[in-house]
This record gives sequence, C-alpha cells and structure tokens, in this order.
Amino acid sequence: MKNKKKLLFVMTSIVLLMSLVVAGCSGNNGKNGGNAENDAESTSTLEGNEERIEITIANNFNPPEEDGNYVQKQLEEKFNIKINNVKLDRGTWKEKFTVLLASGNIPDIFPIDANETDMVQWADQGIIASISPEEIATYMPNFTAALNSVDEGAWGVGLYNGKNWGIPKVWPGGLDGFLPGYNEAWLKAVGYTEPPKTLAELEDVLTKFVNNDPDGNGKKDTFGMSGRGKLTEQLFTTVFSAYGVSPYQFKLDAAGKVVYGGVTEETRTALTLLNKWYKSGLIDPEFITADNIDLNGKFIDQKVGLIDNMKWGNFDKNSGFIAKPASEKGLTVIAGKPVTGPNGDAYAFAYGARQAPVLLGAQLEKDEKKRIKVMQLLEYVSTTSEGFLLTNFGQLGVSYDMEGDLAIAKTDEAAAATKIGAGAFYNPLNSVDISMTKHTLKPELISLKEELNAGVTSMFDILGPAVLNSKAKYWGNLKSLQDTYLIMAITGEANTEKDFDLFKEDWLRSGGQEVTDEVTKELADRDAAK
Repeated sequence: MKNKKKLLFVMTSIVLLMSLVVAGCSGNNGKNGGNAENDAESTSTLEGNEERIEITIANNFNPPEEDGNYVQKQLEEKFNIKINNVKLDRGTWKEKFTVLLASGNIPDIFPIDANETDMVQWADQGIIASISPEEIATYMPNFTAALNSVDEGAWGVGLYNGKNWGIPKVWPGGLDGFLPGYNEAWLKAVGYTEPPKTLAELEDVLTKFVNNDPDGNGKKDTFGMSGRGKLTEQLFTTVFSAYGVSPYQFKLDAAGKVVYGGVTEETRTALTLLNKWYKSGLIDPEFITADNIDLNGKFIDQKVGLIDNMKWGNFDKNSGFIAKPASEKGLTVIAGKPVTGPNGDAYAFAYGARQAPVLLGAQLEKDEKKRIKVMQLLEYVSTTSEGFLLTNFGQLGVSYDMEGDLAIAKTDEAAAATKIGAGAFYNPLNSVDISMTKHTLKPELISLKEELNAGVTSMFDILGPAVLNSKAKYWGNLKSLQDTYLIMAITGEANTEKDFDLFKEDWLRSGGQEVTDEVTKELADRDAAK
C-alpha cells in the first residue's frame, strides 16, 4: 500500500478525482420482482440475514446507460449485494482509471482491457489482490474446468513474484487456426476437385493459377496468392506452418530448447521457397503493402486465387472478409486444410487463447467474504446459462428472444443492451466457457466451425502474454529488423544463405538473445509453479 501512495501526488487535482468518482460510482439500491430467467443451472439465491456486500465494478466494455438497470438489480437481488458501477470508455479508460486509482478509490473488479503490464505495475504498487488458484478452483469450479479445457497454461499469465494475480482469462477463438481459402472455380479450372493437401500440391496449384488462365479471360494476368504485408505476423502462414514454424512466435526446438521462430532453419527454408515462388510470379508483388481490404479486392477481382489468413468464420456466407464480397461477384471461396510440409508437418498459425487475468482490488485480499462473493458472482455470470443470458442479453422477451438455445437480440432502440445493462460490463469472463456458444452462434455456424476446424492442429507462441523487461527494451527494434529482412528475403533483395546468417546474428546481438533467455526463464518459473 505504501507504494500506491507514491502515485497519488503526481495526478490530476482532487476536484477532478472526486467528480469522476461521483459520476462513476453512484449506485442504485432499488429492488425488483425477481428473476425472469428460471434456469435449472442457476446458483440458488442466497437467503437469510447475510449482510449486504457492496461490490464496485469498473469496466470499459458496454457500460450501462443508467445505474440501477435491470441486469444490475437482478444480480443484486440474487447475491444480496449492492453494485457500484464505474463506467469507462474504450478509448479513454486508462487515463480516467489511473486518476481513479490515484484518488484511492480502488474497485473490486477491474476493466477487461487491463493487460499484463498493468498487472505487474499495480501489483508492485499494492493496488491489486493476489488470489490462490486453489481458492479460485474451490469457489469457481465450473469456471476452472471451462478454462482448463481451453488452455491450462492461462494460469501462468497471472503469475508474478510467486503469486497469482486475479482470475485467469482466455479467448477460445484465439486457438482457431488460419485456413487457406481458394477460388473454387479456379481449382476446378486447373484440374483440382478439392484443395491441395501437401505443399507440393499447393505449388502446383499456384503455378497453374498463373499459367493456365483460370479465369478464362485469355490473358496471363493472374497470381497464385497474395499476403497481408501490413501485418507480417499473418504473412504466408500456410507456407511457414508447413515447416512447423511461425516466424514471430517462440517455440521449442527438437531438443526442447526455447528458440525464436524467426531465426530457425525452418524459417530459412520457408523463405527460400517463398522467394522461388515470388521469382516465378506465383506471388502478387503488391503483397508488401496489402491489408485485408486489399486482399478482399484482389480475390473478388480475380487477380489471386488463394488467401491464407482466413479463419473458419470467414467462410460463412455473411463474412465481410472474402466470403460475402466474393459471393456478390458470383464467386465461391472454399476452405482448405493446412498443407503438409516435407517433414510431415501440418499446422495452422494461431494467436493463442491466453489473455491477461481479470484483476481484483487489493482490499479483497483481507476481505474474505467479499472475495468469495466476487468469485461466486463471476462463476454465475460466466458458466450458467441463466447468468450468461442475463448479463449478455438482458431480459427475456424485452431485449432478447430465444430460438431453442440461441438468444436473438431485439433490434429496436428501446431494447438496446446498454439500456438494460446487458453486455460484457457485468461479465468480464463471458468468452471463457465454450459451452455458452450455444447461446451466441447459430447451429449452422457451430457446425461450420466443427467441420473446418476438424483435424486442424493450431500452432501458437509457447509463452503467450508476459511482462518481459528485455522485450520492453528491444522488441520495437527487433520487430523492425525482422520485418525488413523477411520482405527482402521473399522478394530476393536479400538471400537466405549468408544474409539470413547475418540477420540472425544481428537479431540475437540486438537484444533477441536476451529476450529468448527471459522467455526461457519465464517458462521455467511457470512450470515450477504448477
């Protein structure tokens, strides 16, 4: 706590501080007529003469228009609590929240967008609470099971100075790998009845996309593929993944040693192949400056026949990336599986599911009753249909209707989610339990996801979010160094022999080795804490 005090005197005036607190924390203690949803999964309402506990929730997602809204009242009634809302905007939340903390008004539940860097800073300042994984598992058993089913490694993100901070969080969609999307008509035109399955077949397809006039216009004016050069992490992932590497992720080598993908022999080999394809005209030279909007245009204008940074949802007919624009032009994009490389590898690049935890105010460390109540509340809203539907959609028949398990939000303005308090404000863990997707995805989309992701092995960074001192010092320069070499190697301005060796030496010498060593240590610390 004494560290927190050091923060107080460098902040904005007390007048601003208190005006924010009054505006953000004013609660409403009104009662309602009971719970509209009568779900058998729900946690039973707490009864008796238990003292009413005040819980302050600060969030920058879907702030409700009014205090004392329907969702708030339902939660207050169910858990015998009084909720104080601290409503923040996505764009300005950090500045205002910092001012709030400086005033000494520490909420019990912190905003969703707080990241791992915030966690370390606030832990050092005595602003957030540590909480044991064992206690979380005790009072949030369904949540714990849901989290572990997605990625048990998520617990490591909240580990700092030998303690766990906050409630771990995952985004399951981060495990969905990138899939290649092909112009179906072009495939048929070059003699393929299905997408290629191997890297060799892919090269054959791309070669024929260039040389065999797949659009039938009598001109040699097509390329095999393009890439998202403005976001190099997503560049030609199909090729790199076939060699079992992502150039911008850390991985374990064959000996179990931590290595950075960008300086491995697998990346050298993949770049050699990409340069060969580039020189052969298989790759659109404008990939260097392309973003997704450009890829949309290239595909629907039939300039390229393959886009490889799509995910399963992009193959839905209503997806604004590729599928819908293509359909409007009479084209069909068909999903392929990750192609198998020369060593038998077939992976799909993914970002990973791990995220920074939902942080809790330091006062909860000493207030066991409130700490348990917060965990019970979070368990309810994240893992029961009743709590999930209430916090995400609001009031049945008023702000949403049900079609089987699927919740259908009403579209009239009077039923807007923010008017009733629905959204992520009261449910910062609403994406963790994948069983809840039955309420948010149409059955046909669930089937599409299962079909396209079947048999796909996603490849993501072995560490995920972490506060690394070396990364803060060096990563900007290292990223720029790598981006420059990567593009030059593909286009042939740099070779993949001596120039790759020089790039690797430069990357390691410029801080890359220090970052790699720190990643190795962080992984060891996480393993030791299990």
